[in-house]
Amino acid sequence: MEKKKLIPLLALAAVLSSCGPTGTTTESSFDPLDEGDLVRDEAGNIVYDGVELKMWSVTTGDDASTQDAIIAGFNDLYEGQIHVTTTHTSRYDLETLLNTTMQFDRPNAPDLLFNHGSRAAEYRERGWLLPVENYFGKAETPLDKDDFVPSLLNAVTLDGSLYGLPMDVHSAMVVMRVDILEKNGYEIPTNYEELVAICDDAPKKAANNQLWIRGENSEGYAADEWRLASTASPYAAFPISYGDMWVHEFVGYTAAVQNGATLVDEEGMPAWNSDETAKGLQLLRDWIFPSATSYNKSALSLDYGSSYDVGNAPLLAGTAMFKLQGPWAYMNEMADFDRLLRNDGGADNITTRSLSGLFTRDDSEASSLIKGEGHAIMMMAPEKFSLTKACAATVFMDYMAYYSGIEWAKRGHLPAAISVSNSSAFKADPAYEEYIQYWGQPEDYVVVPPTVNYTYIDTYFKNALQQTLSSSYQNQTVKAILEDQYEDCVSYIELYA
Repeated sequence: MEKKKLIPLLALAAVLSSCGPTGTTTESSFDPLDEGDLVRDEAGNIVYDGVELKMWSVTTGDDASTQDAIIAGFNDLYEGQIHVTTTHTSRYDLETLLNTTMQFDRPNAPDLLFNHGSRAAEYRERGWLLPVENYFGKAETPLDKDDFVPSLLNAVTLDGSLYGLPMDVHSAMVVMRVDILEKNGYEIPTNYEELVAICDDAPKKAANNQLWIRGENSEGYAADEWRLASTASPYAAFPISYGDMWVHEFVGYTAAVQNGATLVDEEGMPAWNSDETAKGLQLLRDWIFPSATSYNKSALSLDYGSSYDVGNAPLLAGTAMFKLQGPWAYMNEMADFDRLLRNDGGADNITTRSLSGLFTRDDSEASSLIKGEGHAIMMMAPEKFSLTKACAATVFMDYMAYYSGIEWAKRGHLPAAISVSNSSAFKADPAYEEYIQYWGQPEDYVVVPPTVNYTYIDTYFKNALQQTLSSSYQNQTVKAILEDQYEDCVSYIELYA
């Protein structure tokens, strides 16, 4: 197959290159004595009188509903003083909307942006963001930077200035069919080798008509009635596909970092062209295409192709024991099993675990790492600046960081504030005991370090991952694929960044 150089991202490069910095308030130009449009009461406190803040949020679906409920609590608490209105847009549409608005319609830009903190360096480079720390000081809103997970704080700290407040961290996780594991004599796996041992053994049992499963089916069985897995096709215990967001957003990166890879170097350039990354991605290739040298001897997943999303059907049917999922959907998973197996344990038939240790054979400090994404609230650079709005925004940021707590964590978003995740109130909630505890500590999660080249670095890494998992590229080594994508990535950065 002839390699295409430089063409796929030309449109993107044109967009990014047209987004040069515009005049904004910066840390160096901020005068702490300036009172701007602030009004203070007799005690010297800022008077917030009907301040309206508009926020765009990357959350959708149930996440959006939960976030709206949390924000409604803020609006009630500050009724008549500060009111936040939120518009929700999917991650796939938000970047285009932001680019268009900030370039051509800035009067209608949001005051605040709830998005992934890894984007902050790009946004600041384009002149879209205001640094926030001085406004915390002006508003006398508490800000303890030591109370935030360092990697999450680092993602929004650029040239020593804070360009947002971290809110949370999240990743993909694994849903496991406890009932099927136990019925067949398996224990819940805690590392890659235990996971592969189960996934290798299950197809053998199925082929010998010895693997018991249950769930939704078209064979006339009740959902809670045990049946033997079909021998007509290989049993795939843990189906994955590049078409799953969980794979291309989280698992590929996780396999890299668990095997010791670095994603970005100190100059903000790609660093994933390494033996460590190749080792992690080779493991994922072996997942679908086992070889003579792979640890697994059976395919842990069928080859679904890059455009296919495995979905929930195999797990619900019992034709899989494991499923990648977003933790924000786990409450829905529990509801499905409460319905499906309501006469026999309901949601007790499933459990959840983080990705920690599942994509490396090495027993090193890196093996526990999980590639995550951290949400942050960033302050957008407006066409007309209001110090009152900026100060009010810090009040809202503080509330969201410290009072979203367990409700936001139930949607799979672990608190960025260390004191919240360690609090007795957080750990005393039944949801923590039932499933949140299995997602690990926020410190286990790794986010992409700040770089103005984030879009390029991310895009080309995903290209390498997709080719690794494609049957069309089986004649190329993973290292060769990484090298090709790295060269293209650097070429784009040198031409357009």
